[in-house]
Amino acid sequence: MHIAGGIYKEICETPHWDGIWGSGLRAAVCISRLNPDVTLHGYYCEPTADLSRRLGFLGVKLLCSLRARDIAFAYFHPLSNPYVEPTRRTIRPERTLTVTAENILRFGFLEGSARVTGSRVVYDPQSPWDPEPFVVNGSTANELALVMNEQEFKAYTRSDDFDAKARDLISSGVAIAIVIKRGIFGALVYSCAGDPAHIPLYRSSRVFKIGTGDIFSGVFAHCWAQERQSPVEAADVASRAVAIYCEDPISPIDAASFGRQEPVQGRPTAAISVYGAGNTLGRRYALQEALFCLRKLGVDASIKDPSLVGQSGTDTTGLVIADGFSDESLSALNAVLDDITILDEEHRPMPADIGGDLVTDDFASAIYQICMKRSQVEK
Repeated sequence: MHIAGGIYKEICETPHWDGIWGSGLRAAVCISRLNPDVTLHGYYCEPTADLSRRLGFLGVKLLCSLRARDIAFAYFHPLSNPYVEPTRRTIRPERTLTVTAENILRFGFLEGSARVTGSRVVYDPQSPWDPEPFVVNGSTANELALVMNEQEFKAYTRSDDFDAKARDLISSGVAIAIVIKRGIFGALVYSCAGDPAHIPLYRSSRVFKIGTGDIFSGVFAHCWAQERQSPVEAADVASRAVAIYCEDPISPIDAASFGRQEPVQGRPTAAISVYGAGNTLGRRYALQEALFCLRKLGVDASIKDPSLVGQSGTDTTGLVIADGFSDESLSALNAVLDDITILDEEHRPMPADIGGDLVTDDFASAIYQICMKRSQVEK
């Protein structure tokens, strides 16, 4: 498997994360135990000896072209929009990479592009703003699969009707498979087999969101292009791999781990209420950030006054930010709400009636855990 993708510095404030990753490097590391023959093509601005040793230990071959300067992504938390240095408009374009192989995973770059020629090719443009169409730089594939999230696919096709456009691309033969990732709602797989297939999100005890799309594309490419699995089978394994990665974002994916994951069944129906003290700027910020992230994921959410919980009879699902809350307030919320997740970054002792499975110390994990709790099985 040949992978063309970014090699970038990544920094996150909370939880702490600081290292050289990027879409291409992460995908190569991820599938290195699944595939003994992986080659990574990318750009790098420093001598590659350390990076080559790191990948060589995993059996990954590195082919790099030099770029003018390093590129870094900085996150406050894994669900925040990253700050990119240098800014996208000031990054100097580098010469186009050329990759010819049987099976290829091509990612979009900030600093260049990869012209690929392959039998089975997976393309993930990695841009919600102006994704480069696959054929624009001369790339060709006997069989092409596109993997994107909804926002990327709408930008790629310049249409808000992703369902109609996906069907058009399949029927016209532009691609033989299209995977549209939908976050907490799973993914849709379009192919010549007929109606789109739904792939569930799989549960994880923690959620480290940085790079989950890279993992999905890397494992999908391995399963579909290398192992010749169907697009639906490959997407399901890729979704499982994301759950594995969320709990351990450092290690390569082990095939023995597949099959242990529990799918999130059904569809979200209930609104999520967000509770917190909100009496200081920091606590108010945490409330607003949680609300923003939930809505960004596509769920109905609102900040509620904890003193009024249960009075309307409609509050059943709640995300509680424990900072500034008394034990009595936490217990009162737990007694009224059907589903509750508590974000406790201080690691304070919890009241006896609140089990450990209700509490997490990680912001992104709290957001995803409450979303996964609120799925209703479809009839």
